[in-house]
Amino acid sequence: MRLRALVAIAGGAVLLAVAGCGSDTSAGKGSPFDNHRTSASASPSPAEPSKPAGTWKHQPGQAGKVQQTLTAAGYECSRHGDTSIDLRLCAKGFKQADHDQLGGPQMIGGELRYFSAPDGTVLFARIQALGAYLSGDWDTMQNQLLSAVLPAQDAAVLAADGDTLSWGKYFKDESSSTFGGWLQAAGYDDPSTLSPSGEALPITKEQALSKLTAAKLKCSFRSGSAGDTDKVLSCDDPSFKSGTDDVNASSASLELTDNGAGINNILVQGWQGRFTNDVRAVAHVLPKVTALGDTKSVPGIQEWASKHVDGVPHAAYVGKWLVEVTAYNNESSMTGAEFALNASEEDPMLGFDPSKVGTD
Repeated sequence: MRLRALVAIAGGAVLLAVAGCGSDTSAGKGSPFDNHRTSASASPSPAEPSKPAGTWKHQPGQAGKVQQTLTAAGYECSRHGDTSIDLRLCAKGFKQADHDQLGGPQMIGGELRYFSAPDGTVLFARIQALGAYLSGDWDTMQNQLLSAVLPAQDAAVLAADGDTLSWGKYFKDESSSTFGGWLQAAGYDDPSTLSPSGEALPITKEQALSKLTAAKLKCSFRSGSAGDTDKVLSCDDPSFKSGTDDVNASSASLELTDNGAGINNILVQGWQGRFTNDVRAVAHVLPKVTALGDTKSVPGIQEWASKHVDGVPHAAYVGKWLVEVTAYNNESSMTGAEFALNASEEDPMLGFDPSKVGTD
């Protein structure tokens, strides 16, 4: 699924509070591995992570040090709900202080998703922008994320557009919908085995149609974004009113995708209007997702969203869902403003496709 603007990001989980994110073994609400489910849902039983194949250099405890470093820098960190692997995410976002040439101020955000061996050695990671990336602020954030994983020398090499690392390899994301890349440790030769388990909703988009129509949404099936063959269920909420200014009126929408086994992507979007109205549109539609009838994943996503739909980018694993808030505030540009929350199952290899990347 892709957002409707020209610049976008498609996107389960354990929310970590910015404060109190120290130990890898702490438990309870606000702890690093609090899975943020409702009280009616049981926490996943701990499982011993399996050891990936490879001959990498072991750095015990590195995963915790990366999390500690980024938490100290203001990032929120979380852990995927598949307890058979150690997969974490750290992210933050902010609003630039000054207006840019496109009408800003721009929203800057970024995330690091990283996979580690049972001893904590980081083996594979993805760095991704969640907001504007044609900015020196994003360059600074990207270097901060790289430096959390890489030796200082390697981070400096990449910052200077070098391409030879001692730690491993960096692959640029050449897609048009995001910005960043993947890090692969030397000796970890087969990331194709990285495939986090998902938790699709127990309802298809076809079954969801009547439920959302009953919730007063106007829905229809339409083709997905370029390259997708499956249709999506696209719903608009005519009850959302952004004001009397029709020129700057925002649209509030909900889109659902499934792979035949249940809905695995939920996109809530505010677009076409002023940025502040786009944010309001997302907050207006989110409660309507309850109409799907799911009591396992949706409540956790909504609870997290209630604290993070604030106009700046965010991201977290919530249960087994990857939840990303993206923000673009180019109100005077052709793409316009846009604010969206996308919840999806995590991709195998964190979305890495060797045929569509460039090597740095």
